[in-house]
Amino acid sequence: MKKTSVLFLLIVSCFFELQAQNDLSKILKQEIDRNFAVLKNQEVPAYYMCYRIHDTNEYSIEASFGNINKSSEKKDRLFSGIVRVGDEKFDNYHNVKGIYDESSNYIGTVMFVMDNNKQAIQTALWDKTDQLYKDAVKQYDRVKGNKAVKVSSEDKSDDFSKEKSQVWIDKKMSFEQLKPDIKKWEEKIASYSNVFTENKDLITGRSDFSLELVRKYFVDTDGNLIEENAYGYRLTFGASTRSADGMDIPLYKSYFEYDINKLPSDKEIIAEAQEMSKMLSLLKKAPEAESYTGPALLSPFAASVFFHEIFGHRIEGARLKQDSDAQTFKKKIGEQVLPESFSVIFDPQPKTYKGFTLAGSYNFDDEGMKGQKVNVVENGILKSFLMSRTPIEGFSNSNGHGRAMIYYSPVTRQSNMFVEIKDKKTDKELRRMLIDEAKKQNKEYGYLFDRVSGGFTFTGRYMPNSFNVTPLVVYKIYVDGRPDELVRGVNLVGTPLSMFAQITAGGADDNIFNGYCGAESGSIPVSAISPTLFVKVVETQKKGKSQDQFPLLERP
Repeated sequence: MKKTSVLFLLIVSCFFELQAQNDLSKILKQEIDRNFAVLKNQEVPAYYMCYRIHDTNEYSIEASFGNINKSSEKKDRLFSGIVRVGDEKFDNYHNVKGIYDESSNYIGTVMFVMDNNKQAIQTALWDKTDQLYKDAVKQYDRVKGNKAVKVSSEDKSDDFSKEKSQVWIDKKMSFEQLKPDIKKWEEKIASYSNVFTENKDLITGRSDFSLELVRKYFVDTDGNLIEENAYGYRLTFGASTRSADGMDIPLYKSYFEYDINKLPSDKEIIAEAQEMSKMLSLLKKAPEAESYTGPALLSPFAASVFFHEIFGHRIEGARLKQDSDAQTFKKKIGEQVLPESFSVIFDPQPKTYKGFTLAGSYNFDDEGMKGQKVNVVENGILKSFLMSRTPIEGFSNSNGHGRAMIYYSPVTRQSNMFVEIKDKKTDKELRRMLIDEAKKQNKEYGYLFDRVSGGFTFTGRYMPNSFNVTPLVVYKIYVDGRPDELVRGVNLVGTPLSMFAQITAGGADDNIFNGYCGAESGSIPVSAISPTLFVKVVETQKKGKSQDQFPLLERP
């Protein structure tokens, strides 16, 4: 019995030793150290390397007009890596001047070994690292040649920052435990989209549900080793119609939660879908708005998107380093950019704020840096920028905002943005301010932007440095007391500094924008929270139209 027990213990010990040996992070760490030991001694030395892996489990359900179109599970494991050659002062990621290459930030991925077979992982890493190094050397030659024939950069800071290393390992989560009763949720999603079948004005009517769990692995040659979970439930529903003059009119609503039980009830969703359906019929018949300049109120949701587009992208540090960027706020540190009662904070750490669940939350960014709270604007004064490991003059270190999809190399991106106001006005006071300002400007009405779909912005200096936010539900508020009038076809446009100078007051209510932001490093989840804004002067232009008629055949 004693010999049998000893043999059993040896077998168990060997099993756990093998399991530990095959742990993914340990294999990544062993291989990056082994490969770096060789590459740092090449004629063109590598001075930094990192490996990233996203282990993804996802379940998604899609329905249209009451019918399930998709209900499927997906699992994959993707790998990407970065090799930097030269040194921190000047490397292969140095900005190339005079050449626009929109794919320059794209580093690609490989579908990676799904199980933790050590030899298979080593082989895959060997092959990919070899190619990454060779590509890095080619790019390094390119940037050296470019530097020799172009004027010197305005920003003389290093290409890469030196940071303290950290080790962080989240407890692994079970996808099966997170996954809900699929049959039950198929019925829910079908019933939500089925609401839209009742309205023949609608061309599309859909609902979507997804659960995603990503285990993120990050190791680098600075000693960082991070394993972090990113997960959440998303519920979206929406519909669209088309006006007689060919304008496509969509509406949608989305929810994000870390706990599926916190998503709205069936009764709440169906009521919102019914209200959305009614609004689309009203918008279909609503008059088209004319171009306009004058005062406006932005609802909390609209203001959140507004701040994300016109301000958030212009305080992303890596962008400010490029000579081709307009660098709107780069030289304005210490200057007043908003009214004294306004502050703007970014903080990726909290998962909730004022009762709202935040989709832009994380512990560590995609460069292995701890996400930090950044007071960008304090009492109207610009204090700081969001920073990745790309330094700019005056800001030499990361504050944990280097983010990217797995396909891209990280750049500075937004996280959770909070617009806070000390001197809060009531809705009645803001409406009064709007009407008074409209009268002062001899305007017949002011605008209320209630719902928006999103927007985009240009930050380069070789094109108009402008933004465009697309409102979906807009009202005229008449100064003579006539009832508010619903209009359609409004695009909110402008330039950031002129628009920022017109922000005057804010309300006491808040709402959240939980969405995806697309930029140089792909599409990443972000959050923005703001109260209602009163802006003295906004500019709008007409929205583009489709040339397609409303369907000739009646929808069944």
